[in-house]
Amino acid sequence: MKKTLTSICIAAGLLFSTSVGVNAADVHYKDVKKTDNFYNSVQYLLGQKAISRTLPTFRPYDNVTRGQVASILAKVLDDRLREVEYSDVYSGVDFIDVPKTNQFYPYINKLEWNGIMRGYYLRDDSPIRAFGINQPLTRGQFAGIIVKAYHIPLIKLQSYKENGAVKSDIFDGQKFTYPWGQEIATLETLGILSGYNDGNYKPNTPINRSQFANMLYKVESGNLHFFNQSAIVNEFVKLGIQSDIATEKIKSLKNNDVLNYIASYGDTRYLDTITLAADMRKEGEILFRDINVKIVASKDTTGQWVIDVEKIVENDTTSSDTAKITP
Repeated sequence: MKKTLTSICIAAGLLFSTSVGVNAADVHYKDVKKTDNFYNSVQYLLGQKAISRTLPTFRPYDNVTRGQVASILAKVLDDRLREVEYSDVYSGVDFIDVPKTNQFYPYINKLEWNGIMRGYYLRDDSPIRAFGINQPLTRGQFAGIIVKAYHIPLIKLQSYKENGAVKSDIFDGQKFTYPWGQEIATLETLGILSGYNDGNYKPNTPINRSQFANMLYKVESGNLHFFNQSAIVNEFVKLGIQSDIATEKIKSLKNNDVLNYIASYGDTRYLDTITLAADMRKEGEILFRDINVKIVASKDTTGQWVIDVEKIVENDTTSSDTAKITP
């Protein structure tokens, strides 16, 4: 009997775009060549109308400012953001350095409303806030923004240690460093952000425009989803499979054509739940003939990914524990 995991799947909806295209080949900056490692990223942002099509240069090695980031990110996310709800008591953000006439105001206003980018108080005893519109975006700030923008669950400290954490400038050997250690550790675990050759991540180092374009394109061009792995394992157990074997089967799905396993980790939202991060590539079945169980990945009527755990029936002809796929 089919057992669906729709109700216990904790995937936060479609986190990353599934229809990334590079369609602006006719628009080209003087300082961006096809051989540059950021060429596709810049072309993607052009295709999303997130950066200017009329300026002659992209300035790839200039630091990207917080105002520029707000503009680019708001345009890329577009209708994935909630519209600002104005009222008699709320007329928009009131950052001292972002007047309503500023070109970046509507984007900063929308991201602040969605809780993705916020400002800071000039003093502890002052109600006056600033956004830092012309300040460079740092690697740590980037991690914090991306985690919020794409609803990425933060990794727990114990999970990070179990995944082989080594001492660095985001982890002192016992705990994450404040303020961006946990966010960077999460993105590093998921393969979104990497460190430097010395093993550090330099959270306070500014990101230049090409680096930001590459990182954002990497996030947008993936298809990362999060599921309740503990619940999926429990469905294996109900079919008579030991939990450690079920976990081993899930983790074996590296480079799988249907469900590509990325990471398992405890996240800060749930005390006793393991989160499965997976790249959902296509609908299909993954058969484990040695235990007579299959995983079925599909989309429901709303486009949400669903994972089913079922017994293999007689007409399933795809072979075994190597997790070959039937479309």
